[in-house]
Amino acid sequence: MRLSHSGLRVLKSCADRPRQPLYGYELMQMTSLASGTLYPILMRFEQAGWLESSWEAVDPSEEGRPRRRLYRITAAGSFALAHYLGTLGLEAAA
Repeated sequence: MRLSHSGLRVLKSCADRPRQPLYGYELMQMTSLASGTLYPILMRFEQAGWLESSWEAVDPSEEGRPRRRLYRITAAGSFALAHYLGTLGLEAAA
């Protein structure tokens, strides 16, 4: 799969916090991407197995907001990121 600059920013943001799932708006802030750019990337990466997602376990009526879809990088996503950074002569963060 081809990895765009925007896609690279998304994977890098997820890899920077591998144990902490991130939600869409949070990723928009971290990457400076608009929702129309971010969400297609998230769907494509999830289909490729680079990200996994789940709904947060909260009661929307108690939180006063809709549930968030949480995204986390997979081992395959970490490998893809390391590969692409390697082709650019950069190293992935440990």
